[in-house]
Amino acid sequence: MFKKGFLKVSAATPKISVGDIQFNKSAILDLLEKTTSSMIVFPELTMTGYTASDLFYQDAFIEEAKKALHEIIEETSYQGVYILGVPLDLNGILYNCAVIIQKKKILGIVPKHYLPNYHEFYEKRWFHTGYKTTMKSIKLFGEQVPFGYLLFEDADHGIRFGVEICQDLWATYSPSDDMSLAGANLFFNLSASTERVGKPIIRKHLVLDHSRKQMAAYVYTSTGHFESSSEVVYSGHKLIATMGSLVAESAPFMNDSTILTADVDIHAINYQKRQDSTYRDMHMQIQNQYQVVNFRVEEDQDFIFEHPLCQKPFIPEPRLDENIELANQLQVLGLMKRIESLPEQSRKIIIGISGGLDSALALLVSHQAMLKLGYSAKDIIAVTMPSHATSKTTKNVAVKLMESLEVTSLEIPIGKSVDLHLKSISHTDKDVTYENAQARIRTLILMDLANKYGGFVLGTGDLSEIALGWMTYNGDQMSMYAVNSGLPKTWVQLLIEYHAHHQFKALKDTLIKILKAPITPELLENQDTEKSIGRYDVNDFILYHHLDQGADESKIEWLVEEAFDFEKTEAKVYVNRFFKRFYSQQFKRQTLPEGPKILNVSLSPRGQYRMPSDVKRK
Repeated sequence: MFKKGFLKVSAATPKISVGDIQFNKSAILDLLEKTTSSMIVFPELTMTGYTASDLFYQDAFIEEAKKALHEIIEETSYQGVYILGVPLDLNGILYNCAVIIQKKKILGIVPKHYLPNYHEFYEKRWFHTGYKTTMKSIKLFGEQVPFGYLLFEDADHGIRFGVEICQDLWATYSPSDDMSLAGANLFFNLSASTERVGKPIIRKHLVLDHSRKQMAAYVYTSTGHFESSSEVVYSGHKLIATMGSLVAESAPFMNDSTILTADVDIHAINYQKRQDSTYRDMHMQIQNQYQVVNFRVEEDQDFIFEHPLCQKPFIPEPRLDENIELANQLQVLGLMKRIESLPEQSRKIIIGISGGLDSALALLVSHQAMLKLGYSAKDIIAVTMPSHATSKTTKNVAVKLMESLEVTSLEIPIGKSVDLHLKSISHTDKDVTYENAQARIRTLILMDLANKYGGFVLGTGDLSEIALGWMTYNGDQMSMYAVNSGLPKTWVQLLIEYHAHHQFKALKDTLIKILKAPITPELLENQDTEKSIGRYDVNDFILYHHLDQGADESKIEWLVEEAFDFEKTEAKVYVNRFFKRFYSQQFKRQTLPEGPKILNVSLSPRGQYRMPSDVKRK
């Protein structure tokens, strides 16, 4: 299956019997019939069993393996690319090979480069290395087949994959190191990795790091405990990683044939590669000349994701508490550094408190930073500035928050100031001018208080608001430091909940009340932000897939449908609204205050995201 860059790949471990080639052939055919993937890789020497030992010397054994290979090609109805481990005799020399096949055609054959010959391994007893081979092709089943240094490419869909075998991955200089510089974005590894205490985690880190440094997806399979256990045991450990992240992992020691399947986003990998200047600089260091073999995967309109799409992709599920603590530390330490950089007489924080999520988080971060620096919480000047639309509930929450943290609390109503200002410009309508006037007057008050008390204005706006332009230019858009600017709304909510159950347990009831309240700027009566710009979790989902993964409108519409079970029309509304707002509001981002980057995505015009304000993106 393949659709809009998403490629379904599998790693297989068939239940084999060492030396029983016909049995192994049947196990392979059975798995090929079961898979829905576009590509599937089998273990090293899976046709014969890795532990066949001196059977590899026997001509009849090698010929039977070759015959079984031909029979699989003729008998399978599988239409995708499959990769089998087979021993091949070439001019009287035996090679440990990966045979890459699609439909009835052998696309190419890749020999193993590095043959382990230490501890329990003694492959050099039977096999010859494919390292630096000068052979470009061999004759097999009456056809000339590409051999040696090969890359396989579907140029129309941006897929270029390479193959390596077991020890090649563990070598100081792996074939995939070189193939990645030649443009490979996907790797398959056929392995027969012995098991021992401590090795699974080493193997996992190895696969993860190869996928990271090679900016690719890595699909790894190993033979199972069906191999001979006379000296060692094999576990059938399978791993699929992409760009340093684990996508899927199998349970070890399964009693039957198993397949591990995952969806990898090839287009996202290509997007990340285009951004990486180090990769471009290394591109000229390719050590080998590769033949490029063409193949093609077909677009599948009925693509079914292996696992439900994550609705909150900014939030990492593994080691979540650890990542939450790190995010908090980055906010606190970033703010501490900003405070320390100021003259002693200017080390006060001026912050507007609305009773909403963003200002609550900024206040909690401020409180931590000040206490860590040895200052009093009273050096935080927290200001609530109610206007006509401010509800009693949010005002009370703001006051409760400030009082509980024992900061310096100020209440400065702005209703009369807004009325006077609007009267001075002869404006009576409750429109965007009315709304923005409130935001700008609040910012004016905060800036003047900063002068009065000797301090700086701390911005509270988050990454989601910055992306959507949901901020008033020269109003809440402006501050001296924007402590939340690296966090999308879903992360702000996560951190508020975390603080409520950890460092700020005394404020739990107040913080939970803030979490449960509708998100609103309260610039008009009964105003609900998400009714205007859509749900924040959906917008954050779109932001992630566009900025972090490089997806276009069409792809994101499909992903939104799948992730949130939306109809096509609803998904289209969300995506069109996001893209219209995102590209029309760049002018607000050009003059953003400084703030710490927390995630992989930042919209700082100085740090990561560069875009002219007058860009046209339709």
